Amino acid sequence: MLHESDDNLLPKIIQERLPDSIFTRHIYYFPSIGSTNAYAKALAKKGGAEGSLVIAEKQTEGKGRMGRKWYSPSHVNLYFSVIFRPPFSIDRVFSLNMLIALALVDAIYNITGLKTLIKWPNDVYFTGKKMAGILTEFSANKKRAEYIIVGTGLNVNWDIKDKPELQYLATSLIKEIGRIVSRVDLLVKILELLERYYRLLLRDQDSFIYKRWNELSMVIGKEVLIDSSNERKKARVKGIDKNGALVIKDENGKESSIICGDVKVLFPPLPGN
Repeated sequence: MLHESDDNLLPKIIQERLPDSIFTRHIYYFPSIGSTNAYAKALAKKGGAEGSLVIAEKQTEGKGRMGRKWYSPSHVNLYFSVIFRPPFSIDRVFSLNMLIALALVDAIYNITGLKTLIKWPNDVYFTGKKMAGILTEFSANKKRAEYIIVGTGLNVNWDIKDKPELQYLATSLIKEIGRIVSRVDLLVKILELLERYYRLLLRDQDSFIYKRWNELSMVIGKEVLIDSSNERKKARVKGIDKNGALVIKDENGKESSIICGDVKVLFPPLPGN
């Protein structure tokens, strides 16, 4: 049986498993940290290299989108952030959300056989409960991204009973499959897939990523309520475009795209197209 002491996310172990990866050249490991994203952002501002990986066993100030807290208990889940420096305009920043979400879903399936889905723009769900969250932050200069930070929190071996108020909202791998999952194996597979997909994105060979993201979406074809920065409206989701934007048709039949916002699925879905 796998024990906690055998599953520390030590840089040496990850580098031995992925010796040639861009994500294992610069690893910053912390038994405890405020936020991996906050550290990665500070590192990026000082010129931290692309692919730099910040890992923590525990976060004391873990955060999600819109300043929400991300519960981050010690030595049971994955908390990590990556620095990217792609030659992207800012309208492509959130395509990296697609990359990490797809890497998470595919790695989870590879390691556990569990089929999870993606909730736009930044969550991985199983049977209506959140299993992972993604936080993307960036800095741009003249409409070009200087750096992009993508942070991830994935519930792996966390006992949901630890937070009864979240039992109807969140889930974990151990709860769903009934056994402990190696966090090292899972992180290595995520990084392996992330690098593969990232290289496709850089070569503009990302049609596979775009297609898979749409196939795995849990909101396409659904009627949703969208809360964005300046409005709240109902719409039907048509798909996700190449840049990670949500393509919607509102109640008046007008199509548009949104790049960020909160989406709540409404039932039943709208009839017709």
